[in-house]
Order: sequence, then structure tokens, then C-alpha cells
Amino acid sequence: MLYHYTSLEGLIGILKSQSIWASHCEFLNDSSEFLHALSFAKSHSGSIYMEDDYLAAFGWGMRHALEKMDKHDIYVSSFSEKPDLLSQWRGYCPQGAGICIGFDKNAIEIFCSKKGYKLSKCLYDHDKQQEYITELVNSCLQKFPKAKISRADYESLDPKGQCNHEIEYQLYTSEGEGKPEADAALSELCNSINDCAPIMKDYGFHEEAEWRVIARNPIDGVFHRYSTSHLVPYIELPVIKQDINSIKKIIVGPNPNTKRCVSSIRSLLNSHGLDAVEIESSSIPFSSW
Repeated sequence: MLYHYTSLEGLIGILKSQSIWASHCEFLNDSSEFLHALSFAKSHSGSIYMEDDYLAAFGWGMRHALEKMDKHDIYVSSFSEKPDLLSQWRGYCPQGAGICIGFDKNAIEIFCSKKGYKLSKCLYDHDKQQEYITELVNSCLQKFPKAKISRADYESLDPKGQCNHEIEYQLYTSEGEGKPEADAALSELCNSINDCAPIMKDYGFHEEAEWRVIARNPIDGVFHRYSTSHLVPYIELPVIKQDINSIKKIIVGPNPNTKRCVSSIRSLLNSHGLDAVEIESSSIPFSSW
């Protein structure tokens, strides 16, 4: 299962709409993921441009494409591998009124497959993030127009000849016959950066063990909800409408009246034909009321 932490009010909304919400990336509490991934790619382009004169045209082209790339319209919905996690109760649920919904991971995957969305596990390890971006850059390089001379031939040239190569290669890929092929390779790289940005998070959040449904440029209607200081655009993901059995369990968070809360949730579930859903209570001795 994957677990979605929310409020009692959120549970009512989820069951009423038979959907979970995916919020626009730019309006989340931590909206720095895009810049996080982009910084890795820019660092790669800078290293290539400054340290590998033979491929300087590729480094320049990649940096130029990254500087002017547009962020996609990306909406995400968050889940955790871990149930009954104190940091989640504290961070994402109201005091004394939080619940955790256990969803069938397979049901979410099937829904995403039908809609063209992705369900991806977040990356927290810095080295793995670097490795991921490196693979994207290497893939782009393989599709980028090749230089007209080999590296061995380039290294045999005198400084003037090497300088001429660098200029000619850059003109060939930025203005000449190689431009369409170069643009296509760089566009694919930028799209890949947009796709992976939402799953790259700072290591400080690793305890959350987060998975995300990622909806890029959705065609579904956009709604808005109120946040502390602004409005947050979101779309509905009708996972429950697709599969009524996608909800498997509900965990009641630390609560001043657990027994009454469990009873009320059972009544709500029964009214939606979800009698088989298991209900548990948090085992964490945490009081916030």
C-alpha cells in the first residue's frame, strides 16, 4: 500500500468526489524541486564547456537550452511508503484530526497508466540524483550531432586548429545543418528534466519515503483551493471512481477521542459502500491538543 495523510475533512472530500487531489508544483510548500534538478544539469553543462574543448559546442548548447527552458504544467499528489509516521502527522495533518488512507499501489499504477500519468518514487540521495541527471545528459549527447572530426584528430591539431574546430562545431549545431538534430536532442533533455524534477527532493525529507503521482500538462479541469496565503491550483484524480476497492485501510492519527473518531469514520465508509475497509488507530503516544 501507499499512504496518503490528510484531515477528516479531506477524507470526506475524497470519498464525495471519489478522487484524490494533485496540486500544482509551483504552489507546494517546497517548490524548489525544479531548481534542484536544473542546478545539476547546469553544473554538467558548465563542466563540459569549461573542461572539454572538443565538446564545448554541446556544453554551450545544453546550457543555452536549460537557461531558456519553460517549466511544464505539473501537478503532483503525494503518498508515503510508511503508515503511522510521526513526522507526517505533524507536517500534513491538523492536530488531533488527522487520518492516513492506505491505497492499493497497483490500483494507482493502473489509473496512472490509463491517464498517461506517472507514479514515481522520490529520490533523496545526492549521488543517485547526480547519476540520474548524468544518464540524461549522456543520452542527449548520443543524439546530439557528432563533430566532423574524431577526438583523436582534434587532439592532434595545433591550438589554432582546435579553436577553429570549436567555432565550426558550435556554428554547425546552432545555426547550420546540424541545428534541427541538436534542437531535438536538447528539447528531449529539457522535457526529461521537467519530468524528473518533481521526484528530486532534499535528503532532509528522506524519512517521508514519498511516492508521487505526476501529471504533466493535464487536460482535466483545474480547480483552486485555499491555502494560508494564496490559492493552490489542483486537478482531481478519480482513482476511487475507477476502482472502488482502491482504499484498503484507514489509520486514525493521534486523537483526543480515538474510539469516537473510529466509529464516525466507519459510519462514513459504510455510507459509501466501503464496509470492507480496515480501520486502525495510531500507535504513537503523541498528544497535540
